[in-house]
Amino acid sequence: TNPFEAKVIPITQAAVRLKLAQLEAAELQQGTDVSLHADVSPSIFVVSGIDLENEQRRLKADIAKQGPHATDMQKGAVQRLWNALQHKIDTWKRIQTLYTPAVQLIESRVELPSRSAPGMINPEDSHLWLPSALCSNPIPCDARLLATEWELRHAQAGDALEEIRQSLCLRDYMYTFKRDWIRGQSANTRAQNALSRVEARATAAADKYCAAHTALSSLAHVLGKVGWDHKYKVLARKDDICGMSVPKRGESEGRRQLSWIWLVEGVGDDENEIVQDSLRVEWCKARARSMRWAEEVELLQEEMRRVSCFLRWHASWWNKKTLECTRGTAADIEGLGAYAYRQARLRDDLADCFENKWAAYCPLTAAGYDTMYPAVSASETMMANEAELDLYLPELPLP
Repeated sequence: TNPFEAKVIPITQAAVRLKLAQLEAAELQQGTDVSLHADVSPSIFVVSGIDLENEQRRLKADIAKQGPHATDMQKGAVQRLWNALQHKIDTWKRIQTLYTPAVQLIESRVELPSRSAPGMINPEDSHLWLPSALCSNPIPCDARLLATEWELRHAQAGDALEEIRQSLCLRDYMYTFKRDWIRGQSANTRAQNALSRVEARATAAADKYCAAHTALSSLAHVLGKVGWDHKYKVLARKDDICGMSVPKRGESEGRRQLSWIWLVEGVGDDENEIVQDSLRVEWCKARARSMRWAEEVELLQEEMRRVSCFLRWHASWWNKKTLECTRGTAADIEGLGAYAYRQARLRDDLADCFENKWAAYCPLTAAGYDTMYPAVSASETMMANEAELDLYLPELPLP
């Protein structure tokens, strides 16, 4: 099978909205519709709230980009966005009184900070109190609204991750193109401005994902959802938002691991050539790293085995020398034999120590030696070891 062929169909926000609209159409035909507003159904109410939340984040980003020396044109554009958002929030909150009337009680108790006139709440700071925000308070909420927001938030998290991945791939491509082809101050300035826009897009997608993850965490306890956090984990901005070919801080190429955002199911399901090419390259790199470390493990186990075998062979070599001590006086022969036995015992003790420490990592060192070399005489053991190891040591004179 093709490892790059799509196996999972991702669930997008557009697909979830279509599904909810189809369910509401079926309820209208069956006469079981529970909408409290003629034009705004429960799903449209939640969808509009999530869209307003996204617009609040965009407006905050636009205000932050203004700086202390903004022009009148820039201030006018932000003011128009501010006014439009305020009208949308006022309209949405009037409908909110139908579906979640308890929000009025909460808003009467909560005072949000204001950057303008006292007692006035800016639209980008206005708390929308979606159903997920009510889960942390002992405020009852319709189960259908909670389930609807769960489906939308789940899809929103997937869409946000896809936006992050696309932005990172585009950023890596633009960095490579800038390094190879861009020359001159003006061209580099334009390229840097384009990269800044891509970075801002990735940051906005990360903010969207964090908001969706927070909502999912609140809804999961009420709806009894489990296992969702295995796919949608907490996003660490410094470590997780990185490209495929960019290692984390302190990681070398041999120990580098992909960020979890690239391991979520559905990555690479599209026909984007840049993503597919990056996946192929990273797959080859990961395979090479895996094969390299597997080879390192094999070499290390072989070194362990050879150390054990060499120490056993050296001990048998010293035992053999005790039989060759036939010259000199009886005291010389006894001293040379004692020295040889002592050296053999040291090698055996070292071998036993290493085999006990390495038993969990290289079983051959602990039990394999006795199987390979059963208890025989010293000369036979030495010959068997030399034949097995193909090892030759010159005859060394005894001290």
